Amino acid sequence: MTPDTTEALRGFLDGKRLAVMGVGSLLRGDDAAGMLAARLLQKELAACADILVLAASTAPENFTGQIKDFRPARLLVIDAAHLGLKPGESAAIEEAAIKGVSFSTHMLPLPIVINYLRNETGCSELIIGVQPHSTDFGEKIHPAVRKAVKKLVFEIVSLCRERYR
Repeated sequence: MTPDTTEALRGFLDGKRLAVMGVGSLLRGDDAAGMLAARLLQKELAACADILVLAASTAPENFTGQIKDFRPARLLVIDAAHLGLKPGESAAIEEAAIKGVSFSTHMLPLPIVINYLRNETGCSELIIGVQPHSTDFGEKIHPAVRKAVKKLVFEIVSLCRERYR
């Protein structure tokens, strides 16, 4: 996790109603980074009524109804993204910049889903991209990516426990 990612999370996780959406394919190696993060966060943050965590797989558009009903002030998206970093390193990505970032394949492009949710809920968003080592079909998550996702989750959980009651 880069210092910029930590700072972005600190500024973003402010105690306001939060939806977290992990996206990616469990069948394509490190593309599962967002899904792994979401599953770990679901376990750690299940007791917080102001946080909704969804493992949205490769079709995040299928979860827009749940997010709309939840009415979050903040939307945190975690996904594997080719950022030109070392495997496992993460970066905060502005929604406007994700057109130039190579994300894993989704049924509907992430910018469309995010724009829709912003228009429907008024939420602000933060996208965390995790650099994959390999997104080949049938591969396992690379140890560096797994370790980095666990570190990212630890940071998110720590901030949430501090700011969400």
